[in-house]
Amino acid sequence: GEMAIAHKHRLVHFLGPGDEEWASVKAKETQKHAFEHVKKELLEDGIVSEAFDKAGERRVLGSQRTPDWKTRVAEMAARRNFLQVRRADAVYVVGWRLERGKDQFTGRNDVPPFETPVLDVGGGTGWACQWYVDRFADGGDDPAQCRLFFFDDAGPPWARKDPNTEGKWNRWNLTRKTWEPLQGNPPAPFGLYAGIGATRLSDRAEKAIRGLYPEALPVCSP
Repeated sequence: GEMAIAHKHRLVHFLGPGDEEWASVKAKETQKHAFEHVKKELLEDGIVSEAFDKAGERRVLGSQRTPDWKTRVAEMAARRNFLQVRRADAVYVVGWRLERGKDQFTGRNDVPPFETPVLDVGGGTGWACQWYVDRFADGGDDPAQCRLFFFDDAGPPWARKDPNTEGKWNRWNLTRKTWEPLQGNPPAPFGLYAGIGATRLSDRAEKAIRGLYPEALPVCSP
């Protein structure tokens, strides 16, 4: 948000019921004007629920598909993120990857390898990525327009450590269903785009985000 404001981009933070409580102190102090509160009725309407179920078919697999799987996902993936990526022209993500053979809920528990989602970004961030990619599946939007960029910060100790992607920007190849490392940064954000990921960033992740934007403009002071 800080970089978007510094570069005079219009900023919107979608917040569901109770979400403002978890917003960072900095966001509350400097970005509250961008808070867009979304009612529960909208988050549970047909379009969002259909997208939720569709993503679930690709992420909650095999033994993980227990009767309470929707409740468990609700505890980790905010439906408001669907609104962020619904019409975005590009999505920039900072996160970590699931190790193959680990569950999608925690990334720590052993499961059969085929139960790890193909789009292997961990946590609730992975669901935002899935919602975006699903737009281009099954006769949806033009697959050539899929612009999902991921900085692999390899966060927690149990995250997948892949030297091909770690510490780099990568782009999702929709056809091959794999991450392709980029040589340098992805295209700078413009138009309608979404930034998704953890609120606490490593130094290298923060540097990667700052590197997305032209250097000509100053960064907002805290």
